[in-house]
Amino acid sequence: SDAREEDVVRLEIAVDDVVTVDVGHPLEDLREDAQRPVGFHGGPRVQILTEAPVAELHLNAAAELLILVAPLDPRGVVADHLGVAEAREESLAPRRKLFGEVRASQRSTVATEEGGVVREVLVAEGVRVAKGAPIARLDPARIDLEIKLLGANAAVARATLAERELGRVRAERELELLRRAAAQGGTNPRELADAESDLAVAAAQIAQAKAAIAVLEEQGALLAERRSDHEIVAPFAGVVTKKHAEPGAWLAEGGAVVDLVGTEELEAWFDVPQELFDALARIDAAGGTPTAGGTGVEIASGGDRAVTVGAMRIVPDIDLRSRTFRAVLRIERSEELLAPGVSLTAYVPRGPASLRIVVPKDAVLRGDAGSFVYAVRGGLAVPVPVRIAFPAGDSVALEPGSIERGTPVVTEGNERLMPMTPVAAIPAGTDGAK
Repeated sequence: SDAREEDVVRLEIAVDDVVTVDVGHPLEDLREDAQRPVGFHGGPRVQILTEAPVAELHLNAAAELLILVAPLDPRGVVADHLGVAEAREESLAPRRKLFGEVRASQRSTVATEEGGVVREVLVAEGVRVAKGAPIARLDPARIDLEIKLLGANAAVARATLAERELGRVRAERELELLRRAAAQGGTNPRELADAESDLAVAAAQIAQAKAAIAVLEEQGALLAERRSDHEIVAPFAGVVTKKHAEPGAWLAEGGAVVDLVGTEELEAWFDVPQELFDALARIDAAGGTPTAGGTGVEIASGGDRAVTVGAMRIVPDIDLRSRTFRAVLRIERSEELLAPGVSLTAYVPRGPASLRIVVPKDAVLRGDAGSFVYAVRGGLAVPVPVRIAFPAGDSVALEPGSIERGTPVVTEGNERLMPMTPVAAIPAGTDGAK
């Protein structure tokens, strides 16, 4: 043709069967691509060999070929490996769209149990901490002095106990001597009674000394606990969302240190209209999940990704102004990462079932004008605007009037399609478009 050497061209080969084409230097590494059918054009199979400047193309054909050379046009690029499914008709109940959000099952303002000066803060906003991990430490100098003072008092108490035990030994010895003398008539009853009283007093003093030691031991345990409370730890695994204290600050007993949001368990909270209370209350009473037993509830994140939830519980307290109640579900798995505050949507069945057109979710694309699908009509990929009524498993139900039952829609490779791209079906099990 009249293509110039500096023009970038697309080389196509129209054949009835797959042929072997040898591509010379410098395109030898494209030999496998040269044997790969990638689309259709007007019936015969078309192979795109390469796109390169004319001067770089050196070809040796191994079969009779029809070679077309034309300037590169993106609209003419033929897509490969397209997946197609037919729109089907199903009996589905209309669904009501509800809005909710993700919440952490655990959220707390972590506080100190002891007052004191903050010596160090070990975390920052956004830091993940494990359960029991240290968050901050208070200056323990004052409590350490109290522990030393208690240790000295305990030493005095133990010495007092030893003294009282020696006093009891002496009282026992004197009582024994008086009893021997009384047996020989060498003493009077009063002396013997006084000796017995002295022994009883000595025994009581020993019990008192032991009780004093026990009190000091309990005080020691209390001080040890207070000493450990100078290190503030995370009560559960989570993420620090806010710091309330910095090193050098004074914290009174119960003062806030950080805000902590749990990360191990998330929940979905929805405000549900009162007319759905009976249906959800039955699921709650049965201990079931809203996606089990054919209830058909669909829950998705803000990015339209499916969210798998566990058992549900409802708060049976209807708000007098909004006439709604709250339903809470434990999130078990999501197709995307979730964080507290992420918006959720749920579709709850309401009313009798009716016939609706259903297409796979993968067939739906979103553009500036809204949602659309590529329908195969007359050998062309025709973009058709659609309105999604509600999700239904791996498919979506459409509002009437856009797609008819049995219409082929592209489900795989549709992101690469351009409007009105020629497509054609080939037998299953062969390479190329489907």
